[in-house]
Amino acid sequence: MTRVSLDTARKIRHNTAMKSAMKFPKIIAAFVLAALVGNAVAQTNFSFVAAGDMRNYLHAKKTDERQFDGCCAAIKAAGAGEFMLVPGDADPMASVRAVIDENLGTNYLWYPVIGNHEIESAGDVKWAQAWAAQIPGLVRRGPLGAERTTYSFDFGNSHFIALNEFYDGKSDAVTKADVCEAALTWLEQDLAATKQPHIWIFGHKPIKTFPDMDSGRIRHGEDSLATNPAHLERFLQLCNKYQVTAYICGHTHGCSVEKVRGVWQADSGHARGAGDAGAPSTFLKFNVAGEKTSVDIYRADANGVNYTLKKTVALD
Repeated sequence: MTRVSLDTARKIRHNTAMKSAMKFPKIIAAFVLAALVGNAVAQTNFSFVAAGDMRNYLHAKKTDERQFDGCCAAIKAAGAGEFMLVPGDADPMASVRAVIDENLGTNYLWYPVIGNHEIESAGDVKWAQAWAAQIPGLVRRGPLGAERTTYSFDFGNSHFIALNEFYDGKSDAVTKADVCEAALTWLEQDLAATKQPHIWIFGHKPIKTFPDMDSGRIRHGEDSLATNPAHLERFLQLCNKYQVTAYICGHTHGCSVEKVRGVWQADSGHARGAGDAGAPSTFLKFNVAGEKTSVDIYRADANGVNYTLKKTVALD
């Protein structure tokens, strides 16, 4: 089978008409070649962004404000990188994807993961599952029952793992977050199999909640990706054992980049622009330069505009 570069595969348009989740399988057909990629020549220097928790805050009603549309415009201005990771609460998913199309183009790749608000809507879960029928750069599908909401993919010299924390070993849309035994077993097998020097895991809830780096606000202070202490301990052990570069999350609406017991945690905050006055709207831009990795933190003003680079953290 002939391999093509991801850059070439990205040029295959996936149709601008995302009118409904039920029509989405026609759109993902355009990603068939991208799913076969594996990168003919591994890139060692590239960037990608993370933005999430935008939910319904997509277009502001006031003329001097912006919401997620403004975040996407700022991402484009800063250099959108190769793709976007979305660590959950991107519902309604079809509408969020439409804003990305409007601002970053229909060829721009995204990799969503389930958050607590997606599981409140059967339509959003089905949309995510339909998108996952053909995942660009796919390496491995998730465990039984979560084959379409947990997955891993490769790009360049990096391995990425999307972890659905609302999976209990049977259903991939339960209300209680945890990294269950089946998920942990799958995760360890996936981590053990990769030969990539950089490993990125992204999921919705944080390992530990930190105050927003600018406003100091704390939301969901007691929440964690694993409600079972033993499961949380094993997750951290796996991250350290396999030298995970960073765990990327959301949920809190507060941005922070901190180490938790030896593991870098990058919380992308919220990307809803002026839609949340408690903390500035944020996107994270991750940079891979050979063996070195870092993250740039971009934050907006109170109106959801004028995103500026606030801080760069070396992920060493």
